[in-house]
Amino acid sequence: MTAKLLSVKKKNERNFITVECLLAFDKGEDKEKVLDLMRKFSSMVRFAYKRLLEKMERKELKKLLAQKYGINIRYSDDAIFLAQQTLDSCLQRGQNPKKLVFGSRVVFEKLKKKHLTGKRREKLRRKWEERRYGILYARGDKSKGGNLNLRLVNLNNQWHLRINLGSGEYVWAKVVRSAKREGQVDKLCVGFNSS
Repeated sequence: MTAKLLSVKKKNERNFITVECLLAFDKGEDKEKVLDLMRKFSSMVRFAYKRLLEKMERKELKKLLAQKYGINIRYSDDAIFLAQQTLDSCLQRGQNPKKLVFGSRVVFEKLKKKHLTGKRREKLRRKWEERRYGILYARGDKSKGGNLNLRLVNLNNQWHLRINLGSGEYVWAKVVRSAKREGQVDKLCVGFNSS
């Protein structure tokens, strides 16, 4: 069973290296738990964005998110970080931040017109929902030995992603890559775990 693409970034001087992978879950219920976490996190980002527009203090917002969504403070902080990045990006481009559409305005406008029907409309709706609800982001902390919410672990020469569901419960997923590049994954994952 596979889920969304996973992008892993390693800072290499000024550049980032991105590796896209599929996650394979042994149990369907684990996949559903992760998809639910992604929906929650996406909702947290949108909620945080609205509160930042209202000039709410970061410290107060972090506690509110953790309490409202029943998820750990680290995910709350990362949701605020993404919301702030999105807000800053809108302001830098001279866009009205109150008119932002999460999940792509272009796709949303196409869906609103209702000119598509059947499979084409369903495909477009799925694309919009994946963009809107399919976010999970977690930053690592050097003092904590890396990322506590999402961690790559090598078990018997197979990479796995340990995913914290926000309540202390963990789910494991096998990392599957279609493109094999000699040495790249090992170097990347060792660097990712130690940062």
